[in-house]
Parts: sequence; C-alpha cells; structure tokens
Amino acid sequence: MIYNIEPLDRVIDKICRDLGLGYDDIPYADFVEWIADGLQHIGSYLQYTEKECSIIIEDYEGLLPCDLHKMIRMKKKVEMQPAEGGFYQGTLTAELIEAGIDINTFSPYVRYGILPVEGISKVENQHPQNNNKLHYNGNLIGPKNAHTNSDFNINFDKITTAFRYGYITIQYLAMPVDDRGWPMVPDNVSFRDALFWKVAYHMSMRDPSKLRNQRMQDMEYCRSQWNRTCVQARAESNMPDLATLERLKNQWLSLVPNYNMERNDYRALGKPQNINLNGRH
Repeated sequence: MIYNIEPLDRVIDKICRDLGLGYDDIPYADFVEWIADGLQHIGSYLQYTEKECSIIIEDYEGLLPCDLHKMIRMKKKVEMQPAEGGFYQGTLTAELIEAGIDINTFSPYVRYGILPVEGISKVENQHPQNNNKLHYNGNLIGPKNAHTNSDFNINFDKITTAFRYGYITIQYLAMPVDDRGWPMVPDNVSFRDALFWKVAYHMSMRDPSKLRNQRMQDMEYCRSQWNRTCVQARAESNMPDLATLERLKNQWLSLVPNYNMERNDYRALGKPQNINLNGRH
C-alpha cells in the first residue's frame, strides 16, 4: 500500500551515495529518464494518481489530457448542438469564421497541437451519418447499427465519440509529477531498491568501470537484481492494508451482488449488507 510520495532528487541522491559516484560521474538527465522508465515497468495502480477532467468534443473528436496514463471510465457525457458559427460561438474560432477564414485549412498542429506525419497523419476527417440522420461515427469499434451516444474509442491522443458536439468528463490515471515535470516516487523502500538496480543496470551496460563493486560490473547480474526488485516493489504497492482487506471481504461476502455499480459511482462498493427479517422484505 502506498501512502506518500517523494521527490525524485531524494532517490537520485541515495543512488549516488550507494554507488559512490563523484559529481562528474552523475548523468543526471539519464537518471531521470531511467527512473521514469523503471516506474512504468513497476506499474502498480497505487503509484499513480486518479484524476478527472472534461474534454470538449468537436466534430466527433477531443484531445486527451497530456498526462493520461490509462483511462478508467467515462463518467459523464453531454451532447450539444452548435450555435451558428460552430461549437465555439463567441470565441476566437467564431471570430475567424466571421472574418471569412476557413479553419479547416489550418495545420493539425494549429488545430490539435500535433505535428502531421506524412503517410500516417490524416488531415481530412469525414464522419458519415446513418440513413436516419442520427449522429454516427464509423471509426468506433463495434456493429455499425448498435452504437449509442455513450460509445467511444481512443486512438493515441484523441478520443472519438458517437456524438458530434458536446463534452465528456473522464476519470483516468496519471503519473504524479512535480513542478519541473519530473515523476514523483512512492515513499517506499522497495521502490528505492528497485530504482537503484534499474540505474545500476543501465550504468553497467554503458560503462561498468564507473561501478566500484566488481560484482556489479556484470550487466546480467544487475539485470537479474532489477527484475527481482521490480516485482517486489509492485507486490509491495499492491498489498492491501486492513481497510482495503475489509472492503474486499465485504464484497466477497455480499448477499446480493450488484453488477452495475458504475451507475452510482461505486458508492456501495465494499460496504456491508444487511438483511431485514421483519417480514416486510
């Protein structure tokens, strides 16, 4: 179970002390990248932070938040009809339209914040509609005659919905970062051990002479230690505390299973159930 997180600097300082590295021997930027990769390898649910955000949908598409790691669910969706001049009536886009500028000629970078890649990016988007003139997007996965306005599909940094204009609210997992954009590390000894061996493994791969311990100059040895401590850190993080164990017990022993808890935001998940035997139920 993870309760606290700490800055990346503390982890790097400990690694440098343990390895006895001098100031000139510390590739700080490389350490940050290696540790970030190590955190993704560990991949425990509790090392991430749960976040919520709203996404504007225009022409069936919306941009996902840049810190999204994994989607949890769509919490809310609101379908809207655009006013004259487009969905962004009264904004800069509407002013451009009134000025006679065709915003469809803008580059993907200007419109969506991404760079086009020849042969991969598709600038022109055509969204067919069915014969009943209902909002329908052919890019969604599933039978073409079975879509609802709650269906969605995720392709890289965009989310595609079954309705054309509106907004959605999503819940997702994100890696916690500090004000510099560096990842925060769980305050747990198993994580510090695992990230130590992650850095040692990469250093033994690059220049073993910088490691004073002769045993650690063996890349295969460092990799085996990293593999072992990575699994240990993941298990340590996923180990439930007493409160979580109690919720698991209540859910396992529930009298009447509820298979649609997402409809009430999981408010009853893990809570005890009681039977009223007074003859009325």
